[in-house]
Amino acid sequence: MDNQEIRELIIKEIGIAGLPEDAQNEIIGKLGEIILKSLTVTIFEKLPEEARAEFEEVSAEGDYELVQKFLAQHVPDLPALMAEEVKKTLQDFKEQE
Repeated sequence: MDNQEIRELIIKEIGIAGLPEDAQNEIIGKLGEIILKSLTVTIFEKLPEEARAEFEEVSAEGDYELVQKFLAQHVPDLPALMAEEVKKTLQDFKEQE
């Protein structure tokens, strides 16, 4: 699931297609932060104990490609995990309305 797919899913699921693009971007940005934090916690929990310190180091470098490569090696179900976290966050958001 790439960023555009996540964006489209958020717009569809929470019904903000009719809002101006600036408003959509603000909502998507805030939900994106929540999704990213949730996904990071979930990934960390799924990593083997010996890979957690390395994940922290790789993440701290801020190199997106390096993080992706690391995750591909240690979290083979990452796309499904991402989709699950996005859906879970959106469901939680809907329940709070």
